[in-house]
Amino acid sequence: MLLPAMTGVMAAGGGDAFGGLGINAFLLIAQIVNFVFLILFLNGLIIRPILKGLDNRRARIEESLENARKADERLANVERDYQARLSEANVEAQKLRADTMQTTQAEIERIRKDAQAEAEHIRQQARIDAVAERNQMLAGLRSQVGALAMAAANKIIGDSLDARRQQVLIDDFFAKVPATLLSGVEVSGPAGVNVTSALPLSADEQAAVKADLARQVGQLGEVTFDVDPAIMGGLVVRVGDKVVDGSVNGKLTALRQSLNA
Repeated sequence: MLLPAMTGVMAAGGGDAFGGLGINAFLLIAQIVNFVFLILFLNGLIIRPILKGLDNRRARIEESLENARKADERLANVERDYQARLSEANVEAQKLRADTMQTTQAEIERIRKDAQAEAEHIRQQARIDAVAERNQMLAGLRSQVGALAMAAANKIIGDSLDARRQQVLIDDFFAKVPATLLSGVEVSGPAGVNVTSALPLSADEQAAVKADLARQVGQLGEVTFDVDPAIMGGLVVRVGDKVVDGSVNGKLTALRQSLNA
């Protein structure tokens, strides 16, 4: 309807004007209308879908960029969390190493102390065993020493001694506490006493020595017995911090000193 109306108008009033210019007004209007229809057709069929596709593509690109940004943030968070966990792991590892070293050092120190204690126990037991073996050997030599002493005494006095008298002399030589040995030694309360003899004393001899000491000193504390062959005979008695030397070696030393004076 638009095209015939315009055609009528053009034919009624303006046909002469376009005709004077050599333009076919009807054809021009038809082309314009066709161009408008073409534009509308292209806009509805091609341009709008293309623009919509571009909008969709832009939206997808923006969504992809947003997802990439979020992925970068998540990656950064993961990296920070990883670094934090790594730092915690390093701290824990250092603490574990320190604890392990401390435990290892403590165990090494314990083993070293145990080994030292065991070695000291072995040395102490070896000393005890050596002293016991020496005392046993000396006890075995006692009869021989006594026989030699009695032979020498018989030779000196020119007469033989009976067995009982010989035994008394031997016992006195090795285990007699002289009555004047501890004269002047004063103690207060039970006194600890150490007795050193040249040869091991029998149980009866130790009992006799304790009885003599009790008569001279008074109330006794613990009495211990040691053996030192170097004193040759007699006894060395220690009462507290006082030492009384009644040994043969002590008497010989005193005699040498008096001769050299």
